[in-house]
Amino acid sequence: MWRGIRTWVCHNHKAYYTYVLCCALGLYNFWWGSLVGYYRKKNSHCSLEWAINAEKEWEKNKPPEDDDDDEEEEE
Repeated sequence: MWRGIRTWVCHNHKAYYTYVLCCALGLYNFWWGSLVGYYRKKNSHCSLEWAINAEKEWEKNKPPEDDDDDEEEEE
């Protein structure tokens, strides 16, 4: 395998640079998925989507409002 890489890839500069670029992108995506994905999963309660869903739940289950303020205004 290494001899094939040396003779076919290293001597063909376009293939070599494409290979290096693909390896770099693969490594970047691996670490991005591992570290950033873990961080997002662990801190999902700090996300905007979670806050929007919590607000929707609050709107469904909120207690009724008191109408005591209207009586004070009439006096």
